Amino acid sequence: MSSKHKKLFLFIALIFGLFHLSISLGFSEPIKNKNHKKTASTIEITSDRMRSENGGQKIIFSGNVSVSSDITVITSDIVEVYNNSDKKEAEEIVAIGNVKITRGNKKARGDRAVYLKNLQKIILTGNPKAVAWEGDDIIEGREMIFLMNKDRFLVNERVRAKLFQK
Repeated sequence: MSSKHKKLFLFIALIFGLFHLSISLGFSEPIKNKNHKKTASTIEITSDRMRSENGGQKIIFSGNVSVSSDITVITSDIVEVYNNSDKKEAEEIVAIGNVKITRGNKKARGDRAVYLKNLQKIILTGNPKAVAWEGDDIIEGREMIFLMNKDRFLVNERVRAKLFQK
């Protein structure tokens, strides 16, 4: 695999670094940082609506959803957060509808993104395609799978890559 391809695959994996973070969404827990200062692991979610189900094990953000952390921003129509039974961290995060991910000059877009924490896997899908790009370089496919621990990236179903010499 050429250096150019390795760089492309690594930048796409970095796009999804946000999902690699553990998210604490236990709303009934006391606030530990009373000054509300933003830290390196702070994640901010804004939306038109928020609904909690199953005692906080499933939290649904809908309408103009934006998830931001450091330089990463994810926007979608809906974000569903599935917490573990003690509601201390997310096991699965699903972004649905018009999913756009931006991290610096790196971008990806699809219809749905699923982060599976235990498998350290992100699956980005799209119909007719999911797209990721950096500058002029672009890669497309119906399904993109990011294996976070192995630093691997797979694209399935009608792959198209367009890479420019620099």
